[in-house]
Amino acid sequence: MSPGTGRLALAALGSLAAAGCLPARFAASPPVDGPVPACPASGAPGPADAGCSRSAPILSCDVTNARDLGGVPLGANGSVACGMVLRGPPLAGLSPAGCVDAAALGLRTIIDLREDDERGARPDDACVGANVVSAPLPIPYDVDAAEYLADFDASASIARVFHTLADTAAYPVYFHCTYGRDRTGVVAAAVLLALGASRADVLEEYTISAATVGAYPESLAALLDEIDRRGGIDAALAAKGVSADELASLRMHVIAP
Repeated sequence: MSPGTGRLALAALGSLAAAGCLPARFAASPPVDGPVPACPASGAPGPADAGCSRSAPILSCDVTNARDLGGVPLGANGSVACGMVLRGPPLAGLSPAGCVDAAALGLRTIIDLREDDERGARPDDACVGANVVSAPLPIPYDVDAAEYLADFDASASIARVFHTLADTAAYPVYFHCTYGRDRTGVVAAAVLLALGASRADVLEEYTISAATVGAYPESLAALLDEIDRRGGIDAALAAKGVSADELASLRMHVIAP
């Protein structure tokens, strides 16, 4: 992370702490997983609601770096529909109010991108009431370009993500890793590209994480370059076993005109 990005991230954390949404210690250091003070239910828009803010934050006083992909522009196709595809960290350690807030999202599916031991140590709370799909990706300890590519090249899990997103009954869907940044960022980039988002908008959506948990846009940019070298996202996903019909189903459910 550049010094300027780091200063912005710390400033944002300080604002959240002052508002009572984060413990004070988070104002001086990157956050770690754990419960934070409860906040009232947000009344987040459901799938049929329009006008959500682009990449709107959700559950912001119970978890860090969770947001709706709704509102991300998709060029001439429109934008990502509100309340359909959401991303972030685990929905674990929720307060009673957080459980109410999570329930308001109406989630039917959680796609857990963590490895088995991570998931076992900190499972998503049962109060969310969603079906959990395991699609483990390697932990990117160095958060470099090679590790982002290794996550994308975990072909069976990436294919499972897209098989799930092709299922009408799966929505709304929430996908996560540990911080909602690296493995989640790789999956979000693949999904947004498949929906028709531009490279610039994919990177802009990814860097929202800088304000709370940091971001490594150079690593994601290198992955996007490699996807281009492979003929684009449709070709790269087809090589993993994701069919054109599955991508069409994803687009039908998630693109808002």
